[in-house]
Amino acid sequence: MPEPEIRVILRAADDIIATGGRTLLSKILKGSKDRKLLELGLDRNPSYGFYKDLALAEIMDKVNRMIATGYLDTEKRGKLPMIVFSPLGWVIERERHAEEFLQEWDRWIESEITPISMEYLKERNRGMILLFLYKILCTGNTKYIPFLTLWEGIDFKKVQAEIRKVIDALNRRRLMDDSDWERLKRERAQSLLIRVQDPIFLACRKCGYPYLFDETNPDHYSSEGLRFPERCPRCTDNGQI
Repeated sequence: MPEPEIRVILRAADDIIATGGRTLLSKILKGSKDRKLLELGLDRNPSYGFYKDLALAEIMDKVNRMIATGYLDTEKRGKLPMIVFSPLGWVIERERHAEEFLQEWDRWIESEITPISMEYLKERNRGMILLFLYKILCTGNTKYIPFLTLWEGIDFKKVQAEIRKVIDALNRRRLMDDSDWERLKRERAQSLLIRVQDPIFLACRKCGYPYLFDETNPDHYSSEGLRFPERCPRCTDNGQI
């Protein structure tokens, strides 16, 4: 499936993880006026109505393909199978969350808005929060330091320690040449980019064999988002195209 569609479906699923099934997910994407959907406020999901011109059965087929290709999964909760993220799907959605946090800070800073509290960042998924910090670090921009300082004051000790390291790195950026800065970013990536619970396997588009995707490799992250290699390390090392 096209990558934009994959991201849209994952975003639609995010609001019903472990609480809704394939039918509800399809209705969100359809833009259904189903009473239960509206009562749950799912019409406010950014992906609501994305496939408004498709039949519900066609949308369900896309959801099934997302499950078959390993972006989503289902788990029995009670008697019914509920939609959950696969490790691959969560890595993509985690990156989207982190990028949205960064874009929100950019809007606040541009509009000279200072948030009353950073409590909304507390008790979030640890991997997502550390990825957000990594994205801030990669900008090299000291404009985020006031917000980071506010955040440091309310979070848990382990996150506070990482926030302080990012603040220190941003303050040092102007004193470092590009090679030293790249080295520092890679050092910080070792603690800010963490693995999901289960391994992620991708299929090589050259040889067809599965290989392990390393989501802790900073080379996979760019300003355009998370990038997945199309070839396994063996085909890449052999220079195959």
